[in-house]
Amino acid sequence: MSGSFNGQALVDKLTKLNNGQQSIETLSHWCIFHRKKAKQVVETWQQQFYCAPRDQRISFLYLANDILQNSRWKGLEFIDEFWKVIPGALSDVFNNGGEIGRSTVIRLVSNIELYIHIFYFCHV
Repeated sequence: MSGSFNGQALVDKLTKLNNGQQSIETLSHWCIFHRKKAKQVVETWQQQFYCAPRDQRISFLYLANDILQNSRWKGLEFIDEFWKVIPGALSDVFNNGGEIGRSTVIRLVSNIELYIHIFYFCHV
């Protein structure tokens, strides 16, 4: 993994993101490695989310979920940043993603709420 953060590299990686477990986990680990740049990572994630085709947006939600789940032991940087953008992204997929989008959001909301509650409110 590269030692320095590169915003364009993240854009390129997000463009290639798919629903495959390897794709999501690889990019999640890269983002967590660069957790000191969590604000930039999440801002870029948000910008690219709204530029992505509707069918790819679910992959973005899976990526955010994986980052939240796997970064929780290393710090609250991603929880603090995703807290600001996840509600809008979830709403977008729920309202515009068809039945698959709605069912994905319902499943992810319970996970995301749990992570935020346990690792943000219990650690503050």
